[in-house]
Amino acid sequence: MDSTRKLEYAWTLAVVALLAAVMFYSTILLYHVDAIPSHIDEYVEVTGHQWYWEFCYPANGTCANVTYNPSNGTTTGGALWVHPGTTVQINVTSLDVIHSFNVPGLGVRIDAIPGRTNNFAFNVPNAAAGTTYLIQCTEFCGTYHGIMRAFVVVT
Repeated sequence: MDSTRKLEYAWTLAVVALLAAVMFYSTILLYHVDAIPSHIDEYVEVTGHQWYWEFCYPANGTCANVTYNPSNGTTTGGALWVHPGTTVQINVTSLDVIHSFNVPGLGVRIDAIPGRTNNFAFNVPNAAAGTTYLIQCTEFCGTYHGIMRAFVVVT
């Protein structure tokens, strides 16, 4: 076997070893990123509709439909209310088409799929009361997709 062939084998094995290491590390990382913490302070049921979000709080049995007014950038009907420094689990689904529940300021993005409930937990920063974070649908869901917005409000 000549030296060129040995070099090819060495480089091929090095690349395979590197890819295997990245795959192993990524698998462990994804498992921990998607894991729901054992201590949750609040649960919120989020349902996507064409073209608004509905937030239900099982702890007190209340729900709020949120509609967005694009002319002045305000919402009516409620918001996703959270307390600072808490861990919130959202259970997201849809009743009609696929939506994407996205809160860029908190690093939250999860799909709302009809007939399926997706879970995601996030930590609310210790922000001042009244701090708001934009919620937007990032999956094209029809004609009024652009007005499917709401806010996370820190109370």
